[in-house]
Amino acid sequence: MIIYLIPFIIGFGLGMIPFSYLIGHLKGVNLRNTGSGNIGATNLGRVLGLKFFLLGFILDGLKGIIAVIIARNLCYEPSIAAISAILGHIFNPFFKMRGGKGVATTLGVVLILCPKAFLGALIIWLIIYFSTYLVSLASISAAICLPIISFALNFGNTTERIFFIVISIFIVYAHRPNIKRLLSRKEPKTILWRKV
Repeated sequence: MIIYLIPFIIGFGLGMIPFSYLIGHLKGVNLRNTGSGNIGATNLGRVLGLKFFLLGFILDGLKGIIAVIIARNLCYEPSIAAISAILGHIFNPFFKMRGGKGVATTLGVVLILCPKAFLGALIIWLIIYFSTYLVSLASISAAICLPIISFALNFGNTTERIFFIVISIFIVYAHRPNIKRLLSRKEPKTILWRKV
């Protein structure tokens, strides 16, 4: 039991750190009351501009990267630390279990676990985003493609393959309000290099 609990605690603890929210706070902006109300990097960029989006995105990605590296170095199952980092970001107890969407943290863990899948998901995200300027659609598309890409690459063991399916489900779940707006064609476009 302890071999699963420790990496889970490590990952969840790192995932809870609300970097984008803290950056916004330092700039005098409360992300919960601004833009989409989300505490993630996309809303930070929407409010403060591209450089802040990139900073928040990289820091949120580092949460996943560091969680996996620590778990590996301590000889624990890295996929447990990875998924708990994503869970900590999405279901953040500091914000009544309402955190970010988990995309940056997911890309961070995928970058370490399977760089080729990371590259594939990133390309899909970029294609969809620059075709539509819908961040949510790009993120959902990349998440759905992640397990498909990992299976096509014959990546990892059974646990790691299940991990990719699970994180895909979590990201789609976190985008429930966006999916409703997409279906009703009310989802706003976001040009990340422009402030709202």
